[in-house]
Amino acid sequence: MAKNKKKKKGGYTPPPQSTQMKIDEITTVAEQILASKDPGSLWGKLHKAFLKSPVDSATAAKIIMHKDLDELRRVISQLNSGSEVVINETKEEELPYLEHDQIVEALRVFRKRIKFMKLDHESKLGVGPLSGGKELKFDSIMAPHDYPMGVWKALAHDGHLIDDGGGFFRLP
Repeated sequence: MAKNKKKKKGGYTPPPQSTQMKIDEITTVAEQILASKDPGSLWGKLHKAFLKSPVDSATAAKIIMHKDLDELRRVISQLNSGSEVVINETKEEELPYLEHDQIVEALRVFRKRIKFMKLDHESKLGVGPLSGGKELKFDSIMAPHDYPMGVWKALAHDGHLIDDGGGFFRLP
């Protein structure tokens, strides 16, 4: 240890919060969000409160990411009642009806995106024909933004694509 250096001692650490205090913190931030017209920074406070709470991180992430006020109200009522927090996953979305021309065009766009992605990755240094010629292999790609997500889900439902989840699809 260097001369004239004092060893630092532990500083102040706040006492641990009880579960009810954490739930109260979430409730107050949620009430502020519901009352505010522009709750931009409050969503970050809510996220920090969720990280300290007994709420599952995946549940909290879905609420924060989608800024879902209805789901937030349900989670708060579940927390206050003392029951286990479960989000409502029963939302069945209507898949759009696709004409044959739309199916053909969407699949053409999807295949074209796969082709461009493969060419882009194979053109990088170390993959060319003079340096080993590695071929790119990938499982799935994110759905192109040329069409809404409902179109890609309808194509997966019909068997034209395989849905890998999280917005990623692949050819069968």
